[in-house]
Amino acid sequence: MTRGAGAGTVPAMGSGASRGLERRLLAWQALDDAMPIFPVYALLFADAGLSVGQISALLALWSVVGIVLEVPSGAWADTVSRRGLLALGAVVYAAAFATWVLLPTFAGFAAGFVLWGLSGALTSGTFAALAYDELAARGARHRYAHVIGLGQALAVAAMTVTTLLAAPLLAVGGYDLVGWASVGVCLVQLAVVAWLPAAPPVVSAAALEDADDPDDVADLERLEPPRDEGAWARWRRALRTGLTEATTSTLVRGAVLASATVLALQVLDEYFGLLFREQGAALVVVPLLVGLVGAGEAVGALVATRATGWPPRRAGSVVAVAGVLVGAAALTDDALVAAVALTVGYGLVQLSVVLAEVRLQDSIEHDARATVVSTSNVLAELLSVAAYVGFALAPGDGVARPVLVLAAVTVLLGALVARWLPPAVPAVRVGAGS
Repeated sequence: MTRGAGAGTVPAMGSGASRGLERRLLAWQALDDAMPIFPVYALLFADAGLSVGQISALLALWSVVGIVLEVPSGAWADTVSRRGLLALGAVVYAAAFATWVLLPTFAGFAAGFVLWGLSGALTSGTFAALAYDELAARGARHRYAHVIGLGQALAVAAMTVTTLLAAPLLAVGGYDLVGWASVGVCLVQLAVVAWLPAAPPVVSAAALEDADDPDDVADLERLEPPRDEGAWARWRRALRTGLTEATTSTLVRGAVLASATVLALQVLDEYFGLLFREQGAALVVVPLLVGLVGAGEAVGALVATRATGWPPRRAGSVVAVAGVLVGAAALTDDALVAAVALTVGYGLVQLSVVLAEVRLQDSIEHDARATVVSTSNVLAELLSVAAYVGFALAPGDGVARPVLVLAAVTVLLGALVARWLPPAVPAVRVGAGS
């Protein structure tokens, strides 16, 4: 079998067969980030009496939970119903924000982050694998980049809208109203999950699509586990298959490293609210500035749908430029100037995230797709923890200096992304002829 688009075709189910699925996938992504509490939860912690060090410790705990649970839950997503895992993730997500409202103490915030980390582990690799395999099963694998790019743009747009709504919500009901509104969004997401496909493929649909030789198809079908194989045995098999591919395949390993690196850069947005307030922005203005940055991320995700063919060197250059802009934001004393710089810089980061995710999915050959994606997510969490520790140990009470240091690191990481990122795979629209 060959990587990426194979020479053969599978019967197309028609554009209508994938459009309904695409709409549901887009809705899930948009709702996942449409939480009014996002732009202000660092301020909630600070106003509850927590220091920057304590806030960083909470964020590190969040990442540690993801590190521990991400890969095991990814293997479950290659074993049981992916829709079921997404539903459970939405319920746990809601419980996380409810805990913050009901127990606004360090212990309560920590418990909420544990729940949030569990939810993220249950859904991240699960959703990506479900989207890729289900689109491939409908003869629309070439639509994955569009769905993920547009979905992330919608997610950022939804986050921007709810960020703007956070200001009046804060004025009317304070942090409590913002928290309960976020719980409500989680429940709406749960309703969307009910319309997603339920069962994972035993063998990756994308792999079957690439199997242009009858012998290849037979080999893939033999991967189907025995009918009497239990869930734990299937889980262990998925875990072993995914970890082996992520660590031994040169192409997949590079994609994992590149994707994890750019994902970890998103750690900075946890500190934007604190940075803007340090630069003199009023509390009710902070969500507006964060929303401006979100608009840049949305544009970056949309541009990414047209940049999936970029060579690795150009992608690495984009990461380096993003680092320069973040550094400029940290050096200024004007919150509006900082927000403008971050709007462009984080738009480039979001472009890089989508581009790296598509390359990772296209590089995976075997049937443990969610496990491989989860491996990348774990590495991203490890890098995030290192960043949180750096913020916690940074001298002084402000965040501008550690943001500047991380911006410099981002510039250097651009060269590594250019080295690790796999080349683009030409899109093939199956069913449209060979």
